[in-house]
Amino acid sequence: MTLGIIANLEKENTVAVTRQMIAELTALKQEVMLPISLASRIERQELGCVEQEMAEVCSAIVVLGGDGTLLSVARKWPFWGVPLMGVNLGHLGFLTEVEERNVTEALRMIVRGEFRLQERMMLKATVIRSSTRLQEAFALNDSVVTKGAFARMIRLEIHIGKSYLETFPADGMIVSTPTGSTAYSLSAGGPIVDPAMQLMLLTPICAHMLQARPTVISPREKIRIRLHSVHDDIVLTLDGQEGIRLLPDDEVVIERADIVTRLVKVAPRSFYDVLRHKLTEVRSSPHA
Repeated sequence: MTLGIIANLEKENTVAVTRQMIAELTALKQEVMLPISLASRIERQELGCVEQEMAEVCSAIVVLGGDGTLLSVARKWPFWGVPLMGVNLGHLGFLTEVEERNVTEALRMIVRGEFRLQERMMLKATVIRSSTRLQEAFALNDSVVTKGAFARMIRLEIHIGKSYLETFPADGMIVSTPTGSTAYSLSAGGPIVDPAMQLMLLTPICAHMLQARPTVISPREKIRIRLHSVHDDIVLTLDGQEGIRLLPDDEVVIERADIVTRLVKVAPRSFYDVLRHKLTEVRSSPHA
């Protein structure tokens, strides 16, 4: 078996944990591949390779960092459908499968074949300007149309399939997957959804109308958001990490993507165990 390791080099323990993992996998007689930047950082250049080669050769990729690091890897084209296991070096960690202290045992379980794969739905967002498809982008958590920090409220005309829903005066609109229901959508008042489900959540951000409520949409539908605004400080964000500048009268079409994220699960805990544990962490954190 060949395992890849991708790491957030800004995390404090990245180098130490990467070296620990390589030592463990070497002892287990497994091959290891690293991105060139990480291989150079730990002075193991012989393990370095380009991302496309990693995706083609590796049975699974271990992602060191936090949820943000895992989201960024899941959106990259070479890793679509490649099994990913997140190791939490961050704080909250809804997506990451194991904590740093458990990484050695998790690697042994993968080598022994004691894991399962869970498929997570993704979104495709298409920006249309003057009847021309301008750009496509993908997200695991959410696609969000929102105003800039100092811009006035925007008006968002929403269509579900062929049906007109409403025109919302709001700060923005979140379209999330079940995986993303515990992210931005939750903060904006959206429901928590089991990530095994197939659906889209439409959650207004600070809508200036009493009837604006989160809405559950069939994954077979397309959500069309047309911008009505007199200013151009509007952006489409993917997982809160990638941004596309929008103009008045642009249309954003959001739908279920044909690709999925495949997560390696080694822990026996359920989504609800993780939910209870993580939300308790948030309540008890001195920084919350």
